[in-house]
Amino acid sequence: MGGVGEKILLGALTGVMSPVLGKLAGIVGEEYAKVKGARKKLDSLAKELMAINVMLNKYETMERPDVQVKAWIKAVRELAYDMEDRVDLFTYYVDHEPAAGKVTGFKGFLRRSVRRVKKLRNRYRFAGEIQELQALVDEAYERRLKYKLDESTTSAVLTEIDPRLQALYVEMDQLVGMEGPIKEIFDRFVGEDPRKQRRVVSIVGSGVSQRPNISNILRSLLSETERIDGVSEQMGSFSDQQLIDKLREYLQDRRYLIVIDDIWSKSAWDIIHCALPKNDHASRIITTTRINSVAQSSCTSNEDFVYPIKPLSKSNSRELFLKRTFDVEDGCPGQLEGIMNEILDRCDGLPLAIVTLGSLLANKPRLKEDWKRVLNSIRSTDEKDEELEVMDKILALSYNDLPLNLKACVLHLSMFPEDCKINRYQLIWSWMAEGFVVPKHGYTLEEVGKSYYNELINRSLIQSLDSENEYASACRVHDIVLDFIVSRSIQENFVSIFDGKDIPSPHDKIRRLLYVRDENQDAGDMSQQTMDLSHLRSLNLFSNVSWMPSLLDLQVLRVLYLFFVGCDSSGHLENIGSLIHLRYLGIRSTEIMKLPVQIGKLEFLHTLDLRECKIEELPGTIVHLKRLVRLVGRGLILPDGFGNMEALQELWHIDGDNSSTNFGQNMKQLRVIGIRFKSLETSESKKRMNSLVSSMCNLGQHSPLSVYIKSANRSGDINSFAESWCPAPRLLQKFVLEGKEDWFSRFPKWINRSLSELTYLEFNIEQMHQEDLHMLAELPFLLTLVLIADETPKEGLTISHSGFPCLTHLDFFNVRGAGLRFEQGAMLKLQELILGFDAEKVHTAYGDFGCGIRHLFTLQFIKVIASFDPQHDTVQKNAVISIITKEIEQLPNHPTSKVVACVY
Repeated sequence: MGGVGEKILLGALTGVMSPVLGKLAGIVGEEYAKVKGARKKLDSLAKELMAINVMLNKYETMERPDVQVKAWIKAVRELAYDMEDRVDLFTYYVDHEPAAGKVTGFKGFLRRSVRRVKKLRNRYRFAGEIQELQALVDEAYERRLKYKLDESTTSAVLTEIDPRLQALYVEMDQLVGMEGPIKEIFDRFVGEDPRKQRRVVSIVGSGVSQRPNISNILRSLLSETERIDGVSEQMGSFSDQQLIDKLREYLQDRRYLIVIDDIWSKSAWDIIHCALPKNDHASRIITTTRINSVAQSSCTSNEDFVYPIKPLSKSNSRELFLKRTFDVEDGCPGQLEGIMNEILDRCDGLPLAIVTLGSLLANKPRLKEDWKRVLNSIRSTDEKDEELEVMDKILALSYNDLPLNLKACVLHLSMFPEDCKINRYQLIWSWMAEGFVVPKHGYTLEEVGKSYYNELINRSLIQSLDSENEYASACRVHDIVLDFIVSRSIQENFVSIFDGKDIPSPHDKIRRLLYVRDENQDAGDMSQQTMDLSHLRSLNLFSNVSWMPSLLDLQVLRVLYLFFVGCDSSGHLENIGSLIHLRYLGIRSTEIMKLPVQIGKLEFLHTLDLRECKIEELPGTIVHLKRLVRLVGRGLILPDGFGNMEALQELWHIDGDNSSTNFGQNMKQLRVIGIRFKSLETSESKKRMNSLVSSMCNLGQHSPLSVYIKSANRSGDINSFAESWCPAPRLLQKFVLEGKEDWFSRFPKWINRSLSELTYLEFNIEQMHQEDLHMLAELPFLLTLVLIADETPKEGLTISHSGFPCLTHLDFFNVRGAGLRFEQGAMLKLQELILGFDAEKVHTAYGDFGCGIRHLFTLQFIKVIASFDPQHDTVQKNAVISIITKEIEQLPNHPTSKVVACVY
């Protein structure tokens, strides 16, 4: 197991078995190997586990495994969890055996002898456990052979009809909400001035996908070209290249309209695209996909565009439901109106869900009890109505298409209640603590986790909820999708839910628990339930009652998230030092005001998330957390000695008025620092600010650094970051001066072209000059600039064709000045623009109201805020808005736009 080749193989493993394999490999050369024969046994066990892991990964990629395969997969998962827990506990106790001490003489000899006996006892006990686990692994392997699982996976099965097929043959009068999208797509597809160049529109939205055979798609396209003599008889033997060549030959000099439904990957589009030649005959291609990146990759020219499908409106949702459920003239009976609205709320504008539930209820008695039963059965793991099974099969197509690591992340979404706003970083940090995020060379684990999160958005499995604050950004899961995820999680014993309605099965070990206290539920009934939580790896409590399991029993817990509102939860962290394997601790409570000193015992803690609670002053023992990577909260008061926490990468927001400000040389890994000042008006606070700026010069020399600074009131002393902080950290990547009260009086001296890592810059400035703009334009890799300027020159500020080589997002507010003017060729990569200015001063400075917006050819989104003196009437305002709108309409990409007027 110790060879280089085997280590590389272990690094490539994915799935539930990979963590335990990595840990077994890690202890081969450690203390355990001192027990006679231990290394050989461990070697043998690891090799058998690697073989089982290969089969497990193979079975988990099957779309429709049979009952025996499902049972085997579940058993092996449980075995992997048990093995990892035992290895973790063993290594912990070995690493924490008491030291021999310095006592000499007979007493010292006696202590050393007792210690050796304890060490041997621990090792031989673990040797016995390994033998037990070996027997269980052998049993799992033999069960696979006995039931001939490989044969069941390769034997012929009945081919099911694609559950989406009937959607192709729905009558036009049954369609709802199509008029607006059809008109919008037609206007952009054809327009008043039809172009001769080929155009592609990709329609993207929530949906499902599977992987059809590309050769069959090419043959299907070719079969539609009936005028090719003799092709239909021959094309069955054609290679993919021959099919592509024939299609290109036929389409090259023709005007064509081709619709390709459900493109599932970029590589699939790249091959299909080869068969569709570009010509000047006004050809048109329509594609559909559920994956945003696929839609973007198919629309590469200025003539192409992506059309995102929007959910049905409430009125359209109601209309569609009524058409599928009742005769048009009958309508919905009064006694069912309430439950119908509940159903539509659950569907949330998703046509698949509305049609499925409507078709099911059309065949049910018109009784409120029957309808309620159908609504409650959606999440059920028991046998479902045929229509609900169809919806599950359709959603399963998307789930089965996921890589194994993303499947675990999707199932983990069932750890959050319905309609929950899930914080982006809480989700990613929980995935990391659970071991779902697989390390990738050249990236931090958090960067890989962010890529997982973005991929789930890209695949339309979660919906992004945008926020101006990056760390407040969140997502939600559509109720129908969440119902599917919860059902799958419970089936696989991935998550147990305890909400008074669903009770965890007594036959399964509870690995992850979502505890939800409903307002109308009897809290006493829930608190008296007896559950064995000794195998618990993750616990999320969303409650307004004071219930908490004993922390003494949760020795393998990795994730603990507490969300208490309006209840006494101050004692819930008692014995927290017993959570010896805790990686993530998140607290959201109005009652917990301080952390116990035992927090310093959590030596494996990576993330302490205090953003949503009132905890500010941290105990001195916090500095003992040598593995702590991120410490986040609101106004945290840090003790002396925190500068020695070498593993810290993220630290925000700390109280700049009361915390120690000694960022020592040891904090080389720090990547994010956020500081808030409540007052900068006293001599002591000014002194602390200068000390802080001086100390922060040590940061950003070894790792990319992001800095967030905020003060509670407008003070000139914030200028320490404009003047004294010079030079800025060499690897500064992001600088944000937060809040409306934080203003630099002049342009920061440290901003210059040497900041080769700077990609994001945000600050407010009292006076902005043309030379300052030139300095910003020279930043080589700046992607985002957010700037509010109070005063600008009367002649305005001009952005020329040179400069800002990489900028994609610009927010520039100068509501009392002329703002910006863009010359031809300016900002060739700009995609998003938010621009604020005084309309009258713009006209005075530039001679028109357009500001040169028509030159920004790459824009995809633009918002313009034109401010007016109160004396301007509505007619004048509307005339200015009309001029700006016409300027935007000249842009070739037809960006999403909004132009508003305001009065200052």
